[in-house]
Amino acid sequence: MALAAEPKLRPRTKVPGGAWAPVRAEGRPSDVVAFEAEVVGFFVDSAHLLGVPKSLAAIYGMCFASAEPLSFSEVQERLDLSSGSISQGLRILREVGALKVVKTGLDSREFVTPDLELRKLIQHWLTERLQRQLTAGEGRLQAIAKTLPGGRAPAAKVLRTRIKTLQSWHDKASSVLPFVRTALKLG
Repeated sequence: MALAAEPKLRPRTKVPGGAWAPVRAEGRPSDVVAFEAEVVGFFVDSAHLLGVPKSLAAIYGMCFASAEPLSFSEVQERLDLSSGSISQGLRILREVGALKVVKTGLDSREFVTPDLELRKLIQHWLTERLQRQLTAGEGRLQAIAKTLPGGRAPAAKVLRTRIKTLQSWHDKASSVLPFVRTALKLG
């Protein structure tokens, strides 16, 4: 009696939570592939919330799901992403401190493993994303204030009050950001 071949997951897998997970199954144990797909799916779902590209989340998720550091070629073998996306993604993840470079023995290849210190990732997100949004928002609020319609007096007054409220929210967020950065450095 011949043993039935293990079913392979399609290269671009939907995991039970609904996330897209570009995990390749070819020639790898199905339990490992299922685990990797779940972990990658978790990070892809989370990436949307933070405005992070799915490919970056998939690469980080794959590194997170591996007990051993991975080389570029190992990441490429496990994910259905272009080599350019993987190369750029690994570079960006190293730059932001999400991945650490690890040297192993006599192998001259570069291996990466996830940096599990959440503080670094939050710090980078605050600096790169939130600060950029606050800076852009300042100019946008000035432009909005200049376009306030001057028509009917009661409506114009309501709208001016709302714009002042937006500016107040923006100012509060801007004033809190330095304290959050300092707290993250101390932690």
